Amino acid sequence: MTGWIRFPTAFVAVAGLALAVGCSGKSAAMTRPSASCVPPSLRLFAPRPPAPKELASSLEPGLIAAFGVLRRSAQPSDEPPLASGALAQELRKDYELAGYFPALVRRLIRLPGGREYFVIPAFARPEAVPPTRCSSASTHRQLVAEQQRRKTDPVACFIESGESRTAPAPGCEPFVEINQQPRAFGVSDFVRTPDIEMVPDGVASVRVSYRDVAPFSVPVSENAFYLVPPPTPHNSVSAQMKRLLSGILNSKLSTAQRDRLTAQWNRTYVYTLPTKIEWLDQGGGLVRVVTPPTRASIAATSLGQLLAPIEG
Repeated sequence: MTGWIRFPTAFVAVAGLALAVGCSGKSAAMTRPSASCVPPSLRLFAPRPPAPKELASSLEPGLIAAFGVLRRSAQPSDEPPLASGALAQELRKDYELAGYFPALVRRLIRLPGGREYFVIPAFARPEAVPPTRCSSASTHRQLVAEQQRRKTDPVACFIESGESRTAPAPGCEPFVEINQQPRAFGVSDFVRTPDIEMVPDGVASVRVSYRDVAPFSVPVSENAFYLVPPPTPHNSVSAQMKRLLSGILNSKLSTAQRDRLTAQWNRTYVYTLPTKIEWLDQGGGLVRVVTPPTRASIAATSLGQLLAPIEG
């Protein structure tokens, strides 16, 4: 996961997430968060833990059985183009991981122009949960559950090559969430930031539906597909998004005005996300229909924020 709960939200609201844990409910908007209430993974310039350990074991057989890309033998092309022994440091820079499986690193997709995506199965690093006074009882329970799942639920972490390293890390996804396709359901046809998503064996292509464009198919290779949404048509939704964005970026707005516009953006943004993803077999037959995940369904499998803090 690349957030506490990786759920489709408007990108302009992301900065506010850092304050969601760290303040009591009645004073979140007014009080500077206590340092003890900020999770370690969200502390800017926090000391960095060691690089993740190389794990000599493997994933549990049932998981390996679902993904042919993990069962096949490793090939030279599966080795990311990094200096020898540099993968652990690359993962340390991008993610909060306890360990990873070097024998299961695989290249998923090579795009025109040379960009490549690799998957690295791993385990997240458990971290301390802020004290109960820092959040509501339900939020605290959710954070505790996330840390418990980090010890048992493996994740698929993605790295890319061939692009500037100033680009954000692609993120990690618990294997148990793949059936919900949260990464793909977060790809807006207005923002148009592409993403990579995995599927189990038996899925040869996916058919993606948005509200304002005809459904289109995306091929699957090595248990993965790369979703690039078509441009949003020039309709009332895209026009409203552009107006809202222009307003949000207006430096003359008051905080209250910007908050209102951001809330409206978030509500409108949902209409630019996929409405349905259909898994298709080699013959084009329907394997499964996947509908957008809910906050509750993602919360039940979330491992919390796995992106590494900025190094200090």
